[in-house]
Amino acid sequence: MNQDQIIDDLLAKYLADETDTHEADTIGEWIGASEENKKSFEQSKLIFEGVSSLKNQKIVDVDAAWNKLGIGKSINVGTLLTQEIKPVIKINWLNNFLKIAAVLVVLFGLWFVAAKQFIVPQNDVLSFKTSNASLEKILPDGTKISLNKNSSITYPTTFAGNTREINLEGEAFFEVHHDAAHPFIIHTQGTDIRVLGTSFNVKAYDTQVQVVVKTGRVRFSKNNTEVILEKGQKGELLANVGTIIKSEIEEQKAIIVTKKLSLEFEKTSLGEVVDKLSQTFGKKISFSNDKIKNCKLTASFQDEKLENIIQVIAETFNLKIENKSDSFILSGQGCQ
Repeated sequence: MNQDQIIDDLLAKYLADETDTHEADTIGEWIGASEENKKSFEQSKLIFEGVSSLKNQKIVDVDAAWNKLGIGKSINVGTLLTQEIKPVIKINWLNNFLKIAAVLVVLFGLWFVAAKQFIVPQNDVLSFKTSNASLEKILPDGTKISLNKNSSITYPTTFAGNTREINLEGEAFFEVHHDAAHPFIIHTQGTDIRVLGTSFNVKAYDTQVQVVVKTGRVRFSKNNTEVILEKGQKGELLANVGTIIKSEIEEQKAIIVTKKLSLEFEKTSLGEVVDKLSQTFGKKISFSNDKIKNCKLTASFQDEKLENIIQVIAETFNLKIENKSDSFILSGQGCQ
């Protein structure tokens, strides 16, 4: 008898609690000899324990039984065993064990197929709502949204499936991350706005929905009515008649539509503040005294003009403003 058959027989006796001390030690050494042996043992033990309540006794052909199970030849004994052990043993569970094991394999296969087809993983939903201030958000796919006042959006923590879908109430400006394989869809006031990668504004505070496209193309639809909008075009839903109309607009008006300004400063030096303001508004701001840069500003501005922001800064730190055609100059004692 080869070593594989010897281990097959010993393993069957061990699981049936019929081994003597020497045989049990041999199995223990075999299990510890490799990770593969350990996995084979755990698999056999798991199935055996599931049918351990079966008590019918019968003399069986061990070799034939393990061959039917299909795991006997997968065990590699190596040079572990040095003594030959008698192959014929009495086992009281193996025939029924094989039958039930086969049934369990079939049932597990059916369950696995069903799970893959019908079980949908849970995906949390996030909601954001604004009142008197605008809000900027970056979605899981990289899409940027500027949410206007008194508006809300709802979207999943992770976009799953073939589309990226969100819900909007109110007004928002979208810069959609390009992904041709997963169209971006906005649901609002019973309409759908479908895009691939573009930037556009949606205004839907009531049933009068308006879409203005800055770049790219979108499909604006409600039920069986739809229009394709391109750069510089506007689509409006006439709720009272259920019709969507398309019109051309001036390019500068297509760009306006709602990207709202929100600036937050927390103990920020005026040097950093004016750098941010210059970048945002495209106008140079300088100081007559470098000590002014050391002053720390804590303030927030929502949709304010640059002139108003400069006025607040000047009043806060007792500064004077010189307003030139292309720049502002702030003068005063400054801070240590």
